[in-house]
Amino acid sequence: MKGMSNLVLLVPGIFDLGYSMKRMKASLDAAGFSAHYIHLEYNSGWYGMEFLSHQLKSQAEALVEPEQSFALVGFSMGGIVARHYLQHLGGLEHVHKFISMASPHFGSLWANCLPYRGGRQLGVGSSFLARMNEDVHSLAAVEPVSIWTRYDITIVPHSSALLPLGTSYEVPVALHRWVPLDRRVISIVTEELSPFRQREISSSQ
Repeated sequence: MKGMSNLVLLVPGIFDLGYSMKRMKASLDAAGFSAHYIHLEYNSGWYGMEFLSHQLKSQAEALVEPEQSFALVGFSMGGIVARHYLQHLGGLEHVHKFISMASPHFGSLWANCLPYRGGRQLGVGSSFLARMNEDVHSLAAVEPVSIWTRYDITIVPHSSALLPLGTSYEVPVALHRWVPLDRRVISIVTEELSPFRQREISSSQ
């Protein structure tokens, strides 16, 4: 069994250069974690989620020791990229905790307006998401958490951001892009990761 590291990989959303994750990274680092922003090339999703999840896999392998597991936190599209890595690229063997924030697990009507591969994959009625959701219960191994807001006009319907397993939190954030910046959301993420941090400390003593 892999040892739990204090590493947390943060996967950004569509068109996101990582600025939305800076506050969360700083807070997690201050809490004793080692948080890393995963930079995804062509973060419009132009070439599809598979293209991005292979980048996540490569960066995770470069950052994490083979015998260690890590936590994975994805915002918006980043949560779907993370799921593809977990469910189709062997990520379940390397991750001990998965948290998604405002991710379109069952598609978003807004994404249906994007006329390219990634947009089609993130849209309502997507065959890509349907295939992943057939095996959604495999995520039980990483104790998933989904965070959502009913005021989200980017993830439509907003209920699409709830996974059908694990723990969910509704946080009344006014705008989609503010979700990973919200102090309440950051507090939930930190608290959800803390039991694993304590286990990592105990195992090293």
